[in-house]
Amino acid sequence: MTSKPLYALLLDVDGPVASPVTRTLAIDSIAADLVAMARAGVPFVFNTGRSDVFVARTVMPSLVAAGLPDDAVVLAVCEKGSTWFVPKPEHLDGAGDDLEVDERLRVPTGLVEFCRSIAPDFEDAMFFDATKKAMVSFEALHGIDLETYGRRQHEIEQRIWDFLAEQEIGVAWEDRTALNDSDDVALRIDPTIISTDVEHIGTGKQVGADKAVAYLAGLGITPREWRTLGDSRSDYAMADRLHERGFVVRHGDVRPADGLLERTYPVEVTPDPALTNDAAGAAFLTRWRADVKRGEVSAAF
Repeated sequence: MTSKPLYALLLDVDGPVASPVTRTLAIDSIAADLVAMARAGVPFVFNTGRSDVFVARTVMPSLVAAGLPDDAVVLAVCEKGSTWFVPKPEHLDGAGDDLEVDERLRVPTGLVEFCRSIAPDFEDAMFFDATKKAMVSFEALHGIDLETYGRRQHEIEQRIWDFLAEQEIGVAWEDRTALNDSDDVALRIDPTIISTDVEHIGTGKQVGADKAVAYLAGLGITPREWRTLGDSRSDYAMADRLHERGFVVRHGDVRPADGLLERTYPVEVTPDPALTNDAAGAAFLTRWRADVKRGEVSAAF
């Protein structure tokens, strides 16, 4: 593998790679383009709130089927930076003993048990994700009306907010913050369009960016440019961190209708406004594959 590939890719999973509707790699070109770039020496890092199990069961089979080479440089940073592993074909059901967990970023066991205990009260709209190792997640049932889910989502988040107040644990939730007689905010309640995560305040997509840089540096890889891809405002944090560290980076936003953030580095969207989520992600990846084949970076679509 060349030590100076054209690109290194830092990719959110839900949205730009996996469909938020089917929660699968629904567009064949996504796996094909990633594999083609891997064969050309481009490393890529998944930077996701998902668990290692989701990456192993949902993402990796499509890449392996598309011919992912054994020497491909791939890293999966999961649960917003609190866990990570190097995916291999043998990881059929999860990373197992190969999973690294940052113990400093685990949520309290009492919170996990509380959330597990209230999950049956909300099983009409969501399920408790038992595959998470460091954070707590509730995910929307497949096919549920998102307006209905949104109401139930707010209700469960309020229950968790109230529990943390009783436990005197500082918490942030959207635009609300409560110290709850503690010294600092320790946890964050983070809603998305299909889930609610309760996570350590120290997690975030910037943590995944740091782990990606460290991993490639350990392999002696220095990409000419980083390309990041996400579907939410929180995903800008990975490009922010790379930019802060002096790397050349361009960020692709696959759901610009939520509002683009102004940055001093380039932020891109697809030329076709009808393309969102994984359809837009596929367009970005196809373009980057063409860049790699040509051997020149592209400034825009």
